[in-house]
Amino acid sequence: WSFSSIGSAWHGDYHMNYNTQQPFWLAFSSNHLDKHLPYVDMVDHVLPVSRKWAQEYYGLRGAYYPHSAYPVDMTMMPYPVPHWGWEICETPWTVQSLWWHYLYSMDETFLRERAFVPIKEAALFMVDYMKRPEARGGRWGDDNYHIFPTVVPELYELSPGFAKNSDCLVDLTLTKFLFHAFVRACGVLGEEEAETALLHDVKDILANFPDYPTAESSRGTVFVSVTGEDAEVVYNVPNPITTVFPGEEHGLHSDPEAYQIAVNSFLNHRNEGGNELVFYNFAGARLGILDLERFKRQIHYCLLPNGTCTDRVLMTGGRYAATTNFDFMSGMGIWFENFALPAVINECLLQSYNGELRLFPNWPKDKRAEFHTLRAVGGFLVSASVEAG
Repeated sequence: WSFSSIGSAWHGDYHMNYNTQQPFWLAFSSNHLDKHLPYVDMVDHVLPVSRKWAQEYYGLRGAYYPHSAYPVDMTMMPYPVPHWGWEICETPWTVQSLWWHYLYSMDETFLRERAFVPIKEAALFMVDYMKRPEARGGRWGDDNYHIFPTVVPELYELSPGFAKNSDCLVDLTLTKFLFHAFVRACGVLGEEEAETALLHDVKDILANFPDYPTAESSRGTVFVSVTGEDAEVVYNVPNPITTVFPGEEHGLHSDPEAYQIAVNSFLNHRNEGGNELVFYNFAGARLGILDLERFKRQIHYCLLPNGTCTDRVLMTGGRYAATTNFDFMSGMGIWFENFALPAVINECLLQSYNGELRLFPNWPKDKRAEFHTLRAVGGFLVSASVEAG
């Protein structure tokens, strides 16, 4: 329902700056890959209008995936203008889980028939977007390709002089994920020769890629959502931890310097109480520093009588005033995105995102635990237990 007084909040649409993707994060490690297929169908559903928008609005190849989608015939882009229609991160983000589906299944038929075309279309658009004359050259003071213009999810909108509208952290990390996935997919499917030109452009951009924006905080160097941002800003979406997740670039595998910046970013993060219950804690588990007791308290705080979790206010200083009712969002219905909460637990017990199995990476080793048939990258089903260290 998306109309007037009988409608869901935010028109009941599918927001592509994490809300739509998040429920499906659960499907992979929980060994329910079939539950991801409705999302794959949704990507097919929006592909025609995404191609049309890339061509007619931007004059570029590939597909620019929409900020919002609807479960009805779509003939136009629902958010055709700034601000939120310019969130460039949503194009690589939309197709990310299609590559995960292959990694967790090793199903080459799925990769060829369901995933490759949407991933390629996203890569085409991002290559053309970053190779535009205005995204490189003298004004930038370097030889890198840039993501410009763009908008930080849930923050800043368009700023004077586009001061905060280039190379957002989430844009960069997800674009890098997309490019690496495309290169690997071409190798798996034997498409290197057919995609020679696009692969050359992808590798050229990766060799001239912008640095991630950082700032100095009381905890040391931290990632921030965009260059020039105050390290103490209060967020609505956990932007500073996106290189950990969903970018999957930083984690327990990282070199000490990068790992410390990621840890600093997680610990320094301030969130006003929206869009973080799964997202933020997932990154903490990936870093091996999630406080499980605090996590359980937050779940209890957000729990509704029907057993689902809403989003509740955590702090003021962002969009919320000190007088804001802490549970004003609780009456808006079922918060479907928070159904992904078990994925956080899975990551505490087993991690495999970079092809290396890590057992109980965020679990007290003096406490007994066991799990059965969690699914790992490579298509493995893993069971394990820990006791007395």
